[in-house]
Amino acid sequence: MNIRRFYMALTSILLVFLFFSGIVMLNYLKAYSAQDAIADDEPGGFLEDAMKHFVMAKDPINVVLLVGDKWESNTDTIMVVNYDPKTNNLNILSIPRDTRVTLSNGRMVKVNSVFANKGGDILLMKLLGDMLGIDIQYYVYLNLEVFRTVIDLLDGVWIDIPIDLDYDDPLQNLHIHLKKGRQILDGEKAEQYLRFRHPNGPYTEEMLKYYDGSDLKRIEAQQKFIQELIKQKVKITYISKLNSIIDAVFDHLKTNVPLSEVLKLASNFNIKDFSIDKVKTFTLPGYAMDTVPWHYIYDNVKTGELIKENFSLKKQ
Repeated sequence: MNIRRFYMALTSILLVFLFFSGIVMLNYLKAYSAQDAIADDEPGGFLEDAMKHFVMAKDPINVVLLVGDKWESNTDTIMVVNYDPKTNNLNILSIPRDTRVTLSNGRMVKVNSVFANKGGDILLMKLLGDMLGIDIQYYVYLNLEVFRTVIDLLDGVWIDIPIDLDYDDPLQNLHIHLKKGRQILDGEKAEQYLRFRHPNGPYTEEMLKYYDGSDLKRIEAQQKFIQELIKQKVKITYISKLNSIIDAVFDHLKTNVPLSEVLKLASNFNIKDFSIDKVKTFTLPGYAMDTVPWHYIYDNVKTGELIKENFSLKKQ
């Protein structure tokens, strides 16, 4: 097995399942290292040596998770993922894409525009780290096309849609048409569900219960989807899907998560001990500023309280 491909495979799956499927794969490889999964490795090769020398992860880890349409365009989804390997607790903080941040030159921009610029990966980690008061060393970026493919490979996700969703934007070639009710969403429909913000026509009283045109309501839908994805798909039965997922994700991922970190995380995780109760989702506290362009202003005090009360942080 090519070392680079092995590394990318692990980090790819790490993203797709928000860490856990990557860990499942490591446990699978450890258990079946003599079988077809690593048939190209000679005895005592790279994988075996790596397993001998890595140490178990002890400290919490923070990763920026990004989803977008193209590398060079604004990011569509931004989340900060906090994982504690000692407890397997996973905290997911959604960052509204219109959140206002200030660059070192004093210029104020929306946070979703940062990553696409040269050096944007490092800058975004620093900006979010300073905002939240935490150390962020890693990021993972996946584009929407491969997101659709992965959801299809996982046989879709069951979601209860509270109201008919209809929206058309010819300029973006975005067409959303989903009916109310519990249903299984394939990759294309899952993207529609995650991108919906407002209807074609006027808002009804019923629609306003779930959507008001803001990114905050869309974030609620994204968090619901992630919780269902983890609950339905983080299972040993989906190990057979890993090779197909690797092939789909391999060329559509950007990350700086090192192989050593994946191995450390893998040493701690036991899928049998995992439950959806260990996953908590939050939205960056703040308020909307009705200006042109529209901005979301984060609340520094409430954000600090949220982090202190919920995130697992490395002891200094």
